[in-house]
Amino acid sequence: MGAGILCRLTDFLPYEESLWSLPSIATLFGFWIASVGIITCLSSSNKGAFINSFLYMSGMTLCFYGLKYILGFYISKFSNEGQFQTDLFIVYFVLSVICGIGSFILYFWNRHNVFNSFLYALPTSGMLAEAAACLVILYNRHMLLAQTIFDIAFGLLFGAVFYKKAYSKILYIGTVIIVAVLVFFLVYKPFLLVT
Repeated sequence: MGAGILCRLTDFLPYEESLWSLPSIATLFGFWIASVGIITCLSSSNKGAFINSFLYMSGMTLCFYGLKYILGFYISKFSNEGQFQTDLFIVYFVLSVICGIGSFILYFWNRHNVFNSFLYALPTSGMLAEAAACLVILYNRHMLLAQTIFDIAFGLLFGAVFYKKAYSKILYIGTVIIVAVLVFFLVYKPFLLVT
């Protein structure tokens, strides 16, 4: 719930297209990949990973849209004419369930077999794909410095920690490279790197 409040409060920061701007941490996927990855690591079972991730994401969603609704009565920037954003709330609530299911599946990385190498590679790939996209934006538009540093730091952290745990190091490295390239070209390039 704190993450939802924090994300909403970052909307008070001025958004400018500059190197030092701090856009909302909810803008891109890196923060969510990192936080759900950490929650999955700290969980004690598949069911626990599902529940923990679902509660985290749904609590964040409730606070994010609930606070916008409340602030809308007092601050024109958040004005929503007294209407709760039900459509977006439902979309992100469904995504909370999907994140819970993803966390449930990722928890299988604790099994000592080849499949764990593939699962460990997924959060690392996501972080590195977003880091690459942010690097392109940082170079071309001189923006997203904080997001780039965050994504690189967690991409390298996940990369090193999960590499040590992966059953097959070669499969892990290969999956990180292939999935990161696919995510970069299928997700980030068409939506984030448009001019």
